Amino acid sequence: MSAIIIDISNVKDQLSVEKIKDKIRSECESIIDFCTREQEGITFLKFEKELWKLISYLGSLYIQLFLISCHERLDYSKWVNTGLYYVRKVPIAKTIKTVFGEVKYIRTYLVRKDRPGSGFHPLDSLLGLTRDGFSPSIISLAARVATRVSFITSVKLFTCFYGWSPSAASIESLVLGLGREAGGYMEAAEVPEGDGVVLIIESDGKATPTAADEELEKRSEKRGKNNKGCCQRHRGKEKRKGKKRKRRKKGDKSKNGRSITIVVMYTLRRGADGLLHGPVNKIVWASYAPRRVILQWARRLAA
Repeated sequence: MSAIIIDISNVKDQLSVEKIKDKIRSECESIIDFCTREQEGITFLKFEKELWKLISYLGSLYIQLFLISCHERLDYSKWVNTGLYYVRKVPIAKTIKTVFGEVKYIRTYLVRKDRPGSGFHPLDSLLGLTRDGFSPSIISLAARVATRVSFITSVKLFTCFYGWSPSAASIESLVLGLGREAGGYMEAAEVPEGDGVVLIIESDGKATPTAADEELEKRSEKRGKNNKGCCQRHRGKEKRKGKKRKRRKKGDKSKNGRSITIVVMYTLRRGADGLLHGPVNKIVWASYAPRRVILQWARRLAA
C-alpha cells in the first residue's frame, strides 16, 4: 500500500482532531436516529446489517482520532537533537486497514542527514505499525486463521466476520513474514511457570503438497485403458512413449511434497490421586528445517 504526500495547507483542515471529533458526534447522532426512527418494512436482519456498517464507520473514526492525536503530540526533538535526522516538512498520508475498515492518517518522516534516501516514521515505529498497511489485530487474526485452514478459506471466514478480508496473497505474505521471526522468538522464550514433573516430547514428519497447477491438472485427467503390450512392463513402456518429461531442476521432488517436522512438547503433573494429569504448557512447533535441526532445538528447550 503506497503512501501519498498531501498538501501541507490541507492537512490541518482535513485531518485535524477537532474536525474528527465533530464527525464522531454527528455519527453518534445518526446512529441514535437510525435506531429510533420508524422504518417501514425493516426486518431485524436488515437492521443488524445496517447498524454494523454504521458502527464500523464510527470505530474507524475513533481509530483515526487516536492516530491523529498521537501525531500531534509526538515530540521529535529526541531524534533531531542527535544531529542525525531532520524533519521533512510535508507530512505523509497513509491508509491502514483495521477491523473496522480503512483508516487514513498522517505521520511525519525523519530523514537521515548522512543518507538522504533513508529514514523512518517515528509514529509508526512507536505504535508498532508495519509497512504492509494492516493493523496488528488484522495481522494476528489472519495468520491464526491461516494456520487452521487454507488461504482461500481464510479469506471467506474473515469476510464472514468483518465484511472484508485481506487477499489470499496478502495473508500468505503475513504468515511467511511472521514465520520468519518464529525461530528467534522460540529461542528467546522463557521457560513457562507451573510445569509438571514429567516431560513428554512427541515428534512426527509429514510432506506438505507442493504440486504445481500443471501437475494437479494432469492428475485430474481421466485415464484411458491401455491394451497395448503383453504384460505390465511393456504396457508401461508403450504408455510413456511420445510423452515429453521436463528435466527436474535442483531441489524439485518427484512426489511434489516438502517434508515438515512437527514437535509437540508438554509436561504432566501428578495429582492428589497419584495419577499424572495434563497436558501442561503444551507447545507445538513445526518447521521445514531438516529433522536433525528441529530435534536439536527440542533437546535444547528440554534442557
